[in-house]
Amino acid sequence: MDSKQPWTYWGVTITVNLGAAVAAAFAFGAWQRFQSPQGALNVPYKGDGFYEVADDVGHIPRANAHMTARAEVEGRKVYEVVYTTGPDHFRIVPEASENPGFCVWLFGGSFTFGDGMRDDQTYAAQIVNLSEGRVAAQNFGVGGWGPHQFLAGLQSGRFKRAARCKPTDAVFLMDPSVIWWPSGVSNPWDTKGPRYQLDADGRPVRNGTLGDPDPYNWRRWVGLNPTSKGDALRLATAVMVEANSELKQLYPNIRMHLISYRVASWGVNGFTSEDLTGFEYDLDQAGIMPLPLEAVIPRYRFAQREYILDYPADHHPNAQAHRLIAEFILREIRSK
Repeated sequence: MDSKQPWTYWGVTITVNLGAAVAAAFAFGAWQRFQSPQGALNVPYKGDGFYEVADDVGHIPRANAHMTARAEVEGRKVYEVVYTTGPDHFRIVPEASENPGFCVWLFGGSFTFGDGMRDDQTYAAQIVNLSEGRVAAQNFGVGGWGPHQFLAGLQSGRFKRAARCKPTDAVFLMDPSVIWWPSGVSNPWDTKGPRYQLDADGRPVRNGTLGDPDPYNWRRWVGLNPTSKGDALRLATAVMVEANSELKQLYPNIRMHLISYRVASWGVNGFTSEDLTGFEYDLDQAGIMPLPLEAVIPRYRFAQREYILDYPADHHPNAQAHRLIAEFILREIRSK
């Protein structure tokens, strides 16, 4: 046998096996894409006319709208409520007194918007009612929104235009899954949402929408998330820090509060407890102190069913949880 033949044999073998591995990876990626949820608009009320496209934030409720939301699990009604928006496109909140002592702006997704809650049951509404009008509140939470909409709405001036009072405080309520959303992972309804990328200085820069073509992202083709866990954490942190900076520029004396809506027993979409602790630590170092859910609802971890809409189908906070969140926010802003 020619002395070169073994090397040729092994070279061909390695090449064939490597090619097979690459082909398998691409086949797996294609399968993953085929298996991925295709019904992006099956997310409640994203595609039924309650929402409209917005250039800055991707999607937003229609102004002056009424929408009956109904949820069932195996034929059992979980809730049937009406959502009402005002002329500013955001969910209505009771009017505060003429000269309130505080004004709090509330940001976030469906937890803040109040999925499954009547207009008067959201924690935004309960802040006003529990304070007997001495604290004004504006509900800037929208179902399906993440930190990227928080930043985009500040940069476009959307929240400032909707302002009914000068904010003394801002609250962002975040559950761990939302960390992925600025990267476009696990939020298929958000193709019109703002896409941010980090510049050379690590600051987020607006660059199109999350649904824009991304043909050079090799991670998609081998069945991986389009963004690594580390990159998702870095981007979400940078977006939150930039949004806080935007708020401070508009209102230098505003106080930022972030409620980290997580407990150790939850599944957190690939993030370990160490990942989330690191994320919260980085926010704290940037001047945004995360407030743990245990401070808001001490019994949540061991009595979760008392505070959610339906177990195990819907983990959105129920009216009792909204009341406890409102009471916590009132204590926080008054203590300052």
